[in-house]
Amino acid sequence: MSNVVKKIFGKPKMPDTSAQDAAQVEAMQKQTEILDKQEARLEEEEKTAKSRMAARSASRRKGRGGYRLLLSSSRSNAQTGIKGSGSTLGG
Repeated sequence: MSNVVKKIFGKPKMPDTSAQDAAQVEAMQKQTEILDKQEARLEEEEKTAKSRMAARSASRRKGRGGYRLLLSSSRSNAQTGIKGSGSTLGG
């Protein structure tokens, strides 16, 4: 009977929270891993986007330069090609 009285009127015991704390720590670690992967993926996408933009601008510059050479005054005869280039257009 005294056990029952102690349980009723005694000091309440605190629940064990160590399992909850471990689960929270594990969940936080998983979340940080996910965020790190997302950041790395975003950085990679930014790098590829920058390289694509650079490639596009470079191709535009190259394309215009070739067209300018076709129309340049140094190319007097289309059959001979541009002097100093060592080749003709088309073979």
